[in-house]
Amino acid sequence: MNTMDGPSGAKQQKEGHNADSSSGVGKGIEEELCRICGDRASGYHYNALSCEGCKGFFRRSVTRGASYKCKYGGNCEMDMWMRRKCQACRLARCREAGMKQECLLSDEQCKARDARRKAKLRSTKNVSSPDSGASPISLGDSMSAMGPSPPSTPKDMREPMSPGTVVERSPLQFMAEEQRKLIENLVLMQDKYEVPDQEAVSQVQPLGPELADQQITITTKEAFWTQLAEFTALVTQLVVDFAKALPGFKSLNTEDQIILLKACTLEVMTLRSARRYDPELNALIMANDEPFTYENMQDIGMGKFADLTMDFCASMNRMQVDNAEFALLTAVCIFSERPGLIEPRKVEKAQEVYSNTLQAYESIKRFKGSQTFAKLLHKLTDLRSVGIEHAKMMLTVQVEDTKVPPLLHEIFEFKHDENDMDTENTSS
Repeated sequence: MNTMDGPSGAKQQKEGHNADSSSGVGKGIEEELCRICGDRASGYHYNALSCEGCKGFFRRSVTRGASYKCKYGGNCEMDMWMRRKCQACRLARCREAGMKQECLLSDEQCKARDARRKAKLRSTKNVSSPDSGASPISLGDSMSAMGPSPPSTPKDMREPMSPGTVVERSPLQFMAEEQRKLIENLVLMQDKYEVPDQEAVSQVQPLGPELADQQITITTKEAFWTQLAEFTALVTQLVVDFAKALPGFKSLNTEDQIILLKACTLEVMTLRSARRYDPELNALIMANDEPFTYENMQDIGMGKFADLTMDFCASMNRMQVDNAEFALLTAVCIFSERPGLIEPRKVEKAQEVYSNTLQAYESIKRFKGSQTFAKLLHKLTDLRSVGIEHAKMMLTVQVEDTKVPPLLHEIFEFKHDENDMDTENTSS
């Protein structure tokens, strides 16, 4: 089926042709554009030439058995705008373009693939540098969660750049050895404690396709809040494990550790949400790989909390924050000053190690004068605002007490008077 017919298709052909001409690639239009929506294709996925967006959409729709309904008559002309508006016609177009359900990997095949990837990653990390005996700077993929950075350019050949422009794609190789090792360890820990294992995720009750259709009922809201609480409990445990593994954390007294964990958990979870933010869908990708869109958040009553969270994630995406920056900023967040600390100076000294390393990293990665380091620190204020709004939201959420995991009771203290007190302390 040719999806490029009509005025919309002609426009896409022209744009694709211009892109080819300017790049000198010389490939035909049929080799460049997604057969479903006309976006730039990334390859053949599930037997059809498609973009990453349609690839992911087809996989999610099939794996959760989604059933969509078209609101516009069932024959929508699919393009990069309409693909977000009509999931029913988009799925139909995926099948018409040749995508096959049987091309998706089974659970066993996915586990085997993941095992191969982990083995390959371990073998890469175990390769040592002949000069220093340390692991080579091979964090390229993991250090660019928001997309690849532009290649480095000699200073005398650089054109004028705007503040925040990435000028060095491998900052680690220019850093002091101690700071380099700290960042490498943080990134590895961040990956280790980011996503719950699949066995734990599989125990969470799925919602079914009605959420994808955005047909949110009272029953669906209750089910979603319960599922969200279960996912939050899993991620909260990982945040606690990550914090405890940070150099300097266990040297604090027990009371201060508890204060820091209770105060930072929601903020760290927001940072992790930004790492799993999909700008195309304006959605957060959950632990089960399902998109949690801004519309979903509003449908279940998240209100201003949804606004602040998605604005934060989008801004981090625009800044091209990589995994090293996320890891360092997370550590700075964990060791922030909090009300009630017994040894605040000790916490501050621990934070200085991470903030100084982040500043050194930014001075190498970004164009001089970008002030990105200051902007990243300012994000901690935004995180406090998200936390305050979360506390307000939890006062209105009706979730049966028995369905709230014990860990969330301990961290977020589901009691109105204590939440109010925490909000006042945070805002001060």
